[in-house]
Amino acid sequence: MTGGILTNNAKNVLLNRAYKSSPDYTQPDDLRIGLGTTTPVVTDTAIEIPIPIENGTVNDDGDNQMTGSSGGTNTTDNTTTYKEGAGVTDATSQNLIANNTNATKIWTIADLSANGTNITAAKPFALWLYIKDATALAKFKTSGTALEVKLGSDTSNYYSKTWEVSDLAVGWNWISSGSTNTEDLDETGTVSGAIDTFIIEITTNNATDTFTTGDVIYDLLRQWISTDLKIDIESGYPVFDETNKRVTIRFWIPSTKANGFSISEIGSFNTDATPKLIDHDVITATSKSSTDEFLIQIINKIT
Repeated sequence: MTGGILTNNAKNVLLNRAYKSSPDYTQPDDLRIGLGTTTPVVTDTAIEIPIPIENGTVNDDGDNQMTGSSGGTNTTDNTTTYKEGAGVTDATSQNLIANNTNATKIWTIADLSANGTNITAAKPFALWLYIKDATALAKFKTSGTALEVKLGSDTSNYYSKTWEVSDLAVGWNWISSGSTNTEDLDETGTVSGAIDTFIIEITTNNATDTFTTGDVIYDLLRQWISTDLKIDIESGYPVFDETNKRVTIRFWIPSTKANGFSISEIGSFNTDATPKLIDHDVITATSKSSTDEFLIQIINKIT
C-alpha cells in the first residue's frame, strides 16, 4: 500500500450511526476499484478512476475490422497484442493502420449491431487503445485534439469525446467517457436514431506520419451501469476487534470479474442513495486476469 485514509464522510457516518437512534446513513457494504494513483486525502468522496468489475455490455469485441478513410487504412487483425475483459474470450484486436495522405486518420464501424451491440446513450463507454512506444506516441498531435471517439447514427450525426496527447501514454490506455450511468455520451453533438456507428479519429502532427502493424491498436468497446462498478462485502464481515478498536472488511473478486485492468486503488462505500466513500487506499498496481482471484481485506482502526 502506498497511501490510505478514512475519509471525512467515514467520520460523519460513524458519528451518525453511533449517536442517532435512527441513523440517516447506512453501513459500508460495497467495494469499488480503480486505476488512480493520486495519494488519498480525507476530503475524497470518490475513487479517482473507477472501473467496471462486472462485464457490462460488449458493443464490439475487437474482432471486427474497421474501414479506414482520410489518412486511415482498413484495420487488420492483431492476435499478439490484445485485451481480455468484459467476459470476452477472443484473442484479437485491430491494428489502426495509417497512411501518409492526411493528418486526420479515421477508422469506422458503420453498424455495430451486425457483429455486436448498439451503443446506449444513457451509459458511459470505454475502449482500450494501445500505443507501442515513444516513437508512435510522438506522432500524435502535440497541441489540441489528438484522439476523438465518435458514436452516432452515421458519420455526421454523433456524440463525441476528445483527448489530448497529454492524456495518453505508451502501452494500454483506458479511453473512457465517464464512471457512472448518470453520465451520458454527450460531450458535444446530438444523435437521432440508433447509435450504431463507431469512429476512432487520430490526428497526427503531419500528414506524412504513418502507423504500421502494432504501432497503435484498438480493442474492446464496452458500456456499463453504476451497479457494475461495485462488489458486495463477503459473508461474515465486518469482523470487530473491540480490544484493539479495529474492524475488518473483506471482498472477493473472482477470476471472471475485473479482468484486463492493472488495479491501483480501492475504496469501500456505504449503500446510501448517493454512496459515501468510507476509506480510500492506493496500492501497488496489480494486474488482474482470468487466472487471478483477488482477496481484498481492509482493516480500519480508531486510535
